[in-house]
Amino acid sequence: MAAPGTDGKTPYVAKNTFTIPRDESGVKLEEIKRRFLDEMRFREEKMKTMPDYVSSQLTEIGANAYEFSQEWKTKEGFERWMNTPERRRSHFPIGVYQYLPKDKWSVPENFAPVIKVKDPPKPPK
Repeated sequence: MAAPGTDGKTPYVAKNTFTIPRDESGVKLEEIKRRFLDEMRFREEKMKTMPDYVSSQLTEIGANAYEFSQEWKTKEGFERWMNTPERRRSHFPIGVYQYLPKDKWSVPENFAPVIKVKDPPKPPK
């Protein structure tokens, strides 16, 4: 079976789960959350201009927990996005943490600390 995004039929989907658990380094939780949401809007606007972009969605899955899903026609399209100057300069504010992706296709954020737990929050059904 071919890896997603490599066979011309199955899209490449990456999912990341983030949490903002508390105030951090003197910055209030609501301000961290606002900066995170602003950064995600910036990323989505830039992604929409890229070849092979299909869709993206940020879903609130719990109290200050979010899942970000992005779909690309090809893995190469996703990799092009990941290597753009806009993406490489894009960083979350201090206080945003991530869970390791559950699937082997998704890539963890470069500059968000990892919370090592067995099961991150799940999106509502």
